[in-house]
Amino acid sequence: MAANNTNNLMVDENFRNACRDYFYLVDHEFPERGVLKLVGDRYRLNGDQRTVLYRGISAKKRSEVRKSLLTNDVEGKELVIDGYNVLFTLLNYRLGRILFISTDNYLRDAGSLHGKLRDEKTFRECTDLMLKYLKSKQPVSAAIYLDAPVSHSQKHALMISENMKEAGIQGACYVIRSADWALKQQQTAVIATADTAIIEKALTQVVDIPRDILERTYNATFPELSGLIAPG
Repeated sequence: MAANNTNNLMVDENFRNACRDYFYLVDHEFPERGVLKLVGDRYRLNGDQRTVLYRGISAKKRSEVRKSLLTNDVEGKELVIDGYNVLFTLLNYRLGRILFISTDNYLRDAGSLHGKLRDEKTFRECTDLMLKYLKSKQPVSAAIYLDAPVSHSQKHALMISENMKEAGIQGACYVIRSADWALKQQQTAVIATADTAIIEKALTQVVDIPRDILERTYNATFPELSGLIAPG
């Protein structure tokens, strides 16, 4: 299962300056959407670059809070997974899209699947990667939630649940209206997501499954935005 090695973010001085300006403004509590347009237009950023800024750079205090929740220790613990968030990150890597380490230390992507999935073969390979991760990490149980509006979610849930059973992984995959809502309610289980809105409401620890999988499986490295906002 070879990886696509085109996950490149073009980092030049123009983009570095854009990152620094964006961080300065959001760190001083200017509204993110307005800052994104201002900085994006000033530096003539393309769509992917603007997405990287918006999804990858946050005010220092917000980044530190989210970073403090990160853990790699899921052995013997209940694990609740934001299924499509994890799987689409893996899928975007396999499709050669841009991935990066955000200022809060979570791996995110600039992909834009928007619930539309066309490459079922690669998606299945990504589910295999996720289940191998679960098998090796040995949580006491894993509940994987898929958002109902995503195409083929019922079929995906059945396939994943069957594969979990075959692999001897305790738990199942469920289709619900909002995976976000379900993860925000967790108080004891470790949750797996890179969704900022979920993490900032989290009452428990968070694991970054895609980053762990991609670094261990493909020796993948990603641009770290914390380094780009540092004074140069």
